[in-house]
Amino acid sequence: MEKTLTSQAILDLQDFQGKVVETLAENEKNNLQFFFGDLVIEDCKLKIDGNPLSEESTKTVLASLRVKNNFLDLQKKMTEEDWETVSHKLQSINASQQVFARKSSTGDRVINLHLANKKAPNGGIEIPEIFSLIYESMVESSANDYYLTDKYFDEEKGKVSVTLMHNDKDLDVFGNQTDMWKTGKRITWSGVDFGVHPFFERLVCTNGNVARQYGFSTNVSKSKYNFNKIKSILEREILHASDTASAMLNDAARHLKNNNVSVRELLQYKSFFNEEDHGKILEKYFDLSYLNKVYRCDIEGMHNIWKSTADTGKNAYDFFNDLTYIASHPKEVAISEESRRALQIKASDLLFRDTLDLELLAPKVTFSTSK
Repeated sequence: MEKTLTSQAILDLQDFQGKVVETLAENEKNNLQFFFGDLVIEDCKLKIDGNPLSEESTKTVLASLRVKNNFLDLQKKMTEEDWETVSHKLQSINASQQVFARKSSTGDRVINLHLANKKAPNGGIEIPEIFSLIYESMVESSANDYYLTDKYFDEEKGKVSVTLMHNDKDLDVFGNQTDMWKTGKRITWSGVDFGVHPFFERLVCTNGNVARQYGFSTNVSKSKYNFNKIKSILEREILHASDTASAMLNDAARHLKNNNVSVRELLQYKSFFNEEDHGKILEKYFDLSYLNKVYRCDIEGMHNIWKSTADTGKNAYDFFNDLTYIASHPKEVAISEESRRALQIKASDLLFRDTLDLELLAPKVTFSTSK
């Protein structure tokens, strides 16, 4: 078989799969199965065998029991006798509900919790199965070639992520050969989640972002798990090189290029970062001193309506590319892998936003006092 980018990508993925499967086997001892009735409430936390559930897992259980996220805090406000009555009643609700989960790598938390049901009777997706479906679709693909740009396994969450790019598809978003993009697919899956979404990479500075507005995703504990459906989705997105979002990228880029971001939009993305972990990012990309000087106020303390009408002077396309640069260059801009991936998705929310704040301003008009 002639060696191509696609065949090399498959070899790289197979090597990656081996490492993922090996890690999963090592972590199998941390897999848990239990029932709602086995949970106990201690120190305002849900616990199983003395191990507290993570915040995300706790929310899943409380949502299933139809109580508010702050319900456990009531333990501090009630007498021991009253709380015991309430907590026992909570434990008895749907006590036979089976749960799949894992202990964290440190063994001190319960994570990746999802509910067993008829739609996912065995706990959901078998991770190696999805690798096999990807290989099959790549081999039979009508695209000339795919190459692998990114692969990642989040051991803590048990989630796999791979990014495949079309080698033969370059997009000239402004029609002047100055700003070229490539398109591809990011595929993510875990024991319970599966998704495939368009991935765009700006070639000028290799900035990438995920368009979650398009594509497909499912949670098998909430929707019917159908292996053939996942297979058909991969065939559509990879084998037949479905690329419905490319035309939208051209329009979205031009839309951003013609507008500035508002103070509200700037602060919305600034809040993604924190001083402790991202001080240099905040200093370089989110310095507000010029805005405080121009507007003669502390802009962060202003009302949200005011912020949405205040111009930052930053072009929206340039701001978008700052975000994707941060997310795509972890060696140059210190940011965690989890934050990097989340920011790639969050950046696409700006790129594909239908209307930016400053487009909603009413025009200046002159009123006549005469009748």
